[in-house]
Amino acid sequence: MTQTQPDIAETARHWIVRMASGEMTEDELAQFRTWRAASPEHNTAFEQERRLWRALRISPAQDHAVRASWKRMSQKRTLKAGLFSLTAIAASAVIFLYTPALKIWLQADQWTGTTIRTVALADGSQVVLDSDTAIAIHFTPNHRNITLLRGNAFFKVHHDSTRPFRVTDQNGRIEDVGTVFEVQDAPARVTVSVSQGLVDVYTPRDRSVPARLREGERLAYTNGTVFPIERNIPHDEIATWSRGDLTLDNATLADAVQAISRYRRGAVYIWGEIPTARRISGVFRIDQPDEALSTIAATTGMTILHLPGNIMVLRRA
Repeated sequence: MTQTQPDIAETARHWIVRMASGEMTEDELAQFRTWRAASPEHNTAFEQERRLWRALRISPAQDHAVRASWKRMSQKRTLKAGLFSLTAIAASAVIFLYTPALKIWLQADQWTGTTIRTVALADGSQVVLDSDTAIAIHFTPNHRNITLLRGNAFFKVHHDSTRPFRVTDQNGRIEDVGTVFEVQDAPARVTVSVSQGLVDVYTPRDRSVPARLREGERLAYTNGTVFPIERNIPHDEIATWSRGDLTLDNATLADAVQAISRYRRGAVYIWGEIPTARRISGVFRIDQPDEALSTIAATTGMTILHLPGNIMVLRRA
């Protein structure tokens, strides 16, 4: 039976509510994807409803309720100490891959999967998005605003002095002065690197006076800290992922695994005690993530267990 337009809109609203609730299951997510792909009308209705949802002002109480729901789901599926079973790992994978991502997904205009994507913006600018990267785009006649919701992005900005180009990330703002620059969003910090031209960085600590970065300079910040500017950064060390390489410099095992796993389909876990003394440095191909993980496992005394669903588990040999 063919749905009427009101029915399609109502179904789209149903999926929006389910996603925002934090209670959406993996089966429901698969059903949603099937429904959305069934016809262009379904996709159009969903995008319209999503834009309306994003325009709503959610109260702190509503936001708290959604977060509490996610927390309860995570607690119910927390791995018990010493438990090592496929069922538990699969349940954890569902939580990791789907639940925290739904809220960001509702906000995003572009979100990559495990591949790198180049997006041409309406003003003639270009942004290269790393894998698992999400951005929201808001262009007006007077401003060009991008919000980096997660991941890494490499911007090549078309200069327009009448319309400032701004990137917002973790309560900071990066404003282009006609340039090419990279923004890396990590849980611990935001890092801005300039390949060409100039950018002004307004950090959360000082939003009125910017730090100006020139070609070959890099600045990192958190909500409360601004790190010293690094200078003389070689061009080929900026956004190496956009050229197919992942550069790791003195990374912990956990950070290295996290960085590499974003380029493969299927979750990666470290089981048991993590060797903290060993650090990982090197350049790895992002189109060969399993080979990179095998190399890291071998050099840190770990073995790899392969599980259904393309899940990999690293554990001590």
